[in-house]
Amino acid sequence: MQIPSYLVSVPIPWNDDQSFDKELFTEILGELKKQYCDGLYLFGTSGEGYAITDEEFTEIVAHFKEQTWDFPGFLQVGCFGLSSAQVKLRCAVCMEIGIEQAQVTLPFWKELNDEELDLFFQDICHSFPEIKFLLYNNPRNKRKLKGWELEDIHKKYPNLVAAKTGSGNWMEIYELLTNSPSINHFLTEGAFPFGSTIREVGLIPSYNYIFTERCRMFFEAVISSERERAESLHNEIMEFHLKTALPLLNKGYIDGAIDKAYARLGGLNIPLTVRSPYQGLSIKDFEWLNDEVSQFKSGLENDLSCETSQTVID
Repeated sequence: MQIPSYLVSVPIPWNDDQSFDKELFTEILGELKKQYCDGLYLFGTSGEGYAITDEEFTEIVAHFKEQTWDFPGFLQVGCFGLSSAQVKLRCAVCMEIGIEQAQVTLPFWKELNDEELDLFFQDICHSFPEIKFLLYNNPRNKRKLKGWELEDIHKKYPNLVAAKTGSGNWMEIYELLTNSPSINHFLTEGAFPFGSTIREVGLIPSYNYIFTERCRMFFEAVISSERERAESLHNEIMEFHLKTALPLLNKGYIDGAIDKAYARLGGLNIPLTVRSPYQGLSIKDFEWLNDEVSQFKSGLENDLSCETSQTVID
């Protein structure tokens, strides 16, 4: 997994009866491949990797691989499960289909103790030495690993090569990045500029669904140390999430449902449906989000117009 890199999650379209819409999925992949990402990954939170059957997993991964034959970046698939056996079954499918990068979460029916944690990575890493594993270091796992823990696991199981961490205060992010120097790290928009001052990190954004070009501009500004531009775009992205994502999260929507709504407003032809028992945005809440996004876009256009006018005057 090349670092730094820009990794985009592929949302899965479901029909009203919650069956997989293969035609729409093909269309969505086609659009994402045209965008500015270095890698595509399937079955993260946006792809509802926690909610699919083994049969659906096999069908969708095979189609994902088939439709990305011309994609020059890297591919990754989320192999989630509540036991080592469930995760290994999905890893075996990926190997058979020809995908050798997998995202895993810790089993979360109960918090793993130290012995169980070691056994989990022994089970999957030793069983699939060819696969490069990324741990989704998510609080939903009940146990969020610290940097020194990731480093210890990597020393025993070197094909754990990366981690994605989407939450944490600055001290937690600092500890994570400094105490696990042997693995690559992916962060979300909030922590990405700070993390990049410590070491090279990758970005897994959601802002790209609506503002594809500006999100990539943010990534490029951060990794090239264009401080003023990076700070301006970071503030923009944080303001957007404050106005749009936070109210919806406070209403109880799962983040994948919000990502689907972003993707739809950004032009992807995707239904708002998410897998039961979770719920997609209601018509009322989607209309509210549409209004908020429209206002935000208008504000951006006004700001950009003012910047252009000031440049001409100067």
